[in-house]
Amino acid sequence: MSKTHRAVVERQFGRTVEAFARLAVRDTPEVVAEKVQFMRPQAGDVALDVACGAGTLVLELAARVRWACGLDVTREMLEQARRFQAARGLANVGFERGEAGQLPYRDQAFDLVVCQCSLHHMSHPERAVKEMIRVLQPAGRLTIIDTLAPEQDAKFELFNRIEIARDPSHAATLRWTTFRRMFDEFGLGVVDEQIRRRERRFHHWMLRAGHDRGSRRYEQTRRLLEASIPGDRAGLSPRREGDDFVITHYEGMFLLQKKPAGR
Repeated sequence: MSKTHRAVVERQFGRTVEAFARLAVRDTPEVVAEKVQFMRPQAGDVALDVACGAGTLVLELAARVRWACGLDVTREMLEQARRFQAARGLANVGFERGEAGQLPYRDQAFDLVVCQCSLHHMSHPERAVKEMIRVLQPAGRLTIIDTLAPEQDAKFELFNRIEIARDPSHAATLRWTTFRRMFDEFGLGVVDEQIRRRERRFHHWMLRAGHDRGSRRYEQTRRLLEASIPGDRAGLSPRREGDDFVITHYEGMFLLQKKPAGR
């Protein structure tokens, strides 16, 4: 991650930590439980959550493993994660500050590595994936969860334009085919894969990014979304509900393992 983009990420998530921790749809108890079950944690695992944010997922994971570590680049997010940890009284969790593209851990340090809804904030996500593979045990499990962009070029471009208008720390949401190609290139086998349809209200989505009605980014993003409605030009399937919209993101969940040498 370049110093410039890191500064944008830290600024965005530092100023929205409260809204992000309180409003993230992906962090509802039902969704978190679903994701943890998908990861297949084991009692003896040492686990790492890369770009852990406010720690909701890694704290839930800690109840199922021997030790869990959360890493994030934003100081304010880590402070919030530690407050959540204290409230739950969990002792088998540690939080550290660092970058996904340069993990501060030795090779093969973890049985389970997780990264959810964060690769789209990285200008070079492949570097982060390589680092996750490096710190993973040979028989360990890697779980990557992220929003999927449309496959069609025009929809892909407008989808990401809307995302960047909302959140300047957004780099690019990847296509399903890009994920699968990357996994194959890096010697990862897909153990399990699921695609989930996640609906969210536009106003709620904007609040989570720190933008209320009337703000420049709120209005700019809304105009782009409204213009995308004919023909669903951005693949977000927006539908009006009063003065708000309901939009849809498709989320890919991939459970991965290193392929044996020679395969």
